Amino acid sequence: MKILVLAAHPDDEVLGMGGTIKKLANLKNKIHLCVVSEGVSAQYRDKKMIKVRKDACINSGKILGISSFSFLGFPDAKLDSIPQVEINVQIEKIVSEFKPDIVYTVSAGDNSKDHEKVFESTIVSCRSFKTKITKVISYELPGPRINPFEPNIYEDITSEIIFKNKAFSKYDSEIEKYPHPRSRESIESMAKYRGTQAGVNYAESFQLIYEINSKKKL
Repeated sequence: MKILVLAAHPDDEVLGMGGTIKKLANLKNKIHLCVVSEGVSAQYRDKKMIKVRKDACINSGKILGISSFSFLGFPDAKLDSIPQVEINVQIEKIVSEFKPDIVYTVSAGDNSKDHEKVFESTIVSCRSFKTKITKVISYELPGPRINPFEPNIYEDITSEIIFKNKAFSKYDSEIEKYPHPRSRESIESMAKYRGTQAGVNYAESFQLIYEINSKKKL
């Protein structure tokens, strides 16, 4: 299968579903990662950090088994100031060229407007009557939320947690000290917490946005 993972920033993919990406890659799925913003300009003055984050994303992705990458380069923390159609067009182009069966995207409802805009663009760009997409799924990201994340899918990543940790270690500039949500300890604690809900040691959680099963008899 072809799987498209959409991220608002470089590191969303590993924080939200690094273990699941590794699991999907091990099953011989072809995985394309599309990062919508450069994830830098709101935090750093040095534009060289854009390449640092991009390289970190690629090196992290190699550990997880990501097949290919695209970086749209929209400005960090300013997606809500960009006409929605501009983001939609770029994502639609990726969808048209890659032709994914399943799409994973960031969730809405946290404190990031960038996440919200990417989620909204995903829904528009992945409309079923225009694509072969059978599932759209959002992944959980660490940090404070406006609305609680209510998962209806859990993925056992007990065998993959070590790869998630290794992949995140490539993002040197983004690793924080505990109890920051982007600390190694917090990421592992979150996976343990979702694991207790699923009856496994470590898990990542997701929300199924929609699924199309044309072969299913009603």
